[in-house]
Amino acid sequence: MVNYKKLIAGAMALSLSASLAGCGSDSGETNANDVTTTSATEWTGDNIEVDALEETVDVDISGKTLKWLGIYDLNPTNDSPERSPELALFEDTYGAKIEYIPTTSDQRFDALATSILGGTSPDIFVYEWRTFPYDISKNQYQPIDSLVDWEDPKWAEVKDVADKFTWKGEHYIAPLGYSFNDTQVLMYNKTTVENEGFDDPYQMYLDGKWDWDAFVNMMKTFVENGNGDRYGIGGWWANAFVYTAGDTMVTYDGTKFTNNLRSAKIEKAQLVLEDIFKSGLIKTGWIGPGDAFVDDSTLFYAMGTWAYNDAAKSRPEDVIQIVPFPKAPDSDTYYVSNKVFSYMWVQGSENGDCVKAWLDCNRIVNYEESYIQAAKEKYLANNPGWTSEMYDLAMDFYDSDKFTQAYDYGYGISTLMSDTVMSILYEGIANEQFESWVAAREEYFSIVDEELKVYE
Repeated sequence: MVNYKKLIAGAMALSLSASLAGCGSDSGETNANDVTTTSATEWTGDNIEVDALEETVDVDISGKTLKWLGIYDLNPTNDSPERSPELALFEDTYGAKIEYIPTTSDQRFDALATSILGGTSPDIFVYEWRTFPYDISKNQYQPIDSLVDWEDPKWAEVKDVADKFTWKGEHYIAPLGYSFNDTQVLMYNKTTVENEGFDDPYQMYLDGKWDWDAFVNMMKTFVENGNGDRYGIGGWWANAFVYTAGDTMVTYDGTKFTNNLRSAKIEKAQLVLEDIFKSGLIKTGWIGPGDAFVDDSTLFYAMGTWAYNDAAKSRPEDVIQIVPFPKAPDSDTYYVSNKVFSYMWVQGSENGDCVKAWLDCNRIVNYEESYIQAAKEKYLANNPGWTSEMYDLAMDFYDSDKFTQAYDYGYGISTLMSDTVMSILYEGIANEQFESWVAAREEYFSIVDEELKVYE
């Protein structure tokens, strides 16, 4: 089983570097000269040191440059002057460097396509939702099986995830971790729950009793006990709730994509969502994390993990608790959806050795315990709203022994699907775009079918 706790720790280390500042799992290798080098990386800003890592390299890229096209710099900047641990490994162990080719969020895909067509391909580009299968089917990227040794322990640990993204029998995505800030969680004020006389949701989760019925009944009681100014839930949550059904709108078996909108599991979840909506439990509109619990009018607040720090700091006298979204009453499985973090090897790049080294450095940061512990210490130092206990709890969302990942391939089918259709299917009821799931499903079923025909 994959230990996602290891995976995400490395991804969080990445989020501390310049690479994610602008946004929201050992190996034996031998180089051409059989020279073993030692690289020590250090987070000097917080005086957190990582033990020296002995690394025998199997590629000679000393003096070479890895070209990176993106919306943020992987090198130190004025805003983020420290090297990230993966960059320190890359520079000190391999003697290579990274050249940043800047683009914008709006222009990044056009810039990538233009560079490939013009014969000036960068070497790497970040994995996006539309990467698989849309951009891969357009020959934007190269397969990575020649770069990644799947029998190496650090890569073997993530091969089952990589296997979910095979295209025509080849791997294109080397899972480095999950995007921590994208993970949706439920938050609540423990004091408010205690004052209402409710059982603690997190304890219910530990006892295996945290399900849809408990979730909805608690919200209804909370609203009923008020004077018309209470809500059960606010924030960004409807899609994460539907994922807990254990099915996704579009599935993939390694060869074929299937329209799964008529799944009975999805319908059950959507009917519960309809009940939540019709019962007036939803606080609509944008709610900033610092405002989520200030007046105790909303029982649950859902958002990406990025929001927890400000939510917790807004009520320093209380404990803002994290709990997973509830499971279906007839299931023993808790589902969560997390976006994979990876770099893609761009079509036209002839710099495979540099790409291999960069991917290996990123996996080491995700895999070695010294880096994982240092990442935690740094994160807690930079985010005072987090406690060690809450951090460890958040890590549980990436542990495959506790949660099953629900990945919906629909987001990568086309720009229409990723930009419009998927959000309507998952969030249309909560956003008042549809009154019923059946109406939404029947209107969009043929549209999804049409989008999938491209891949038949």
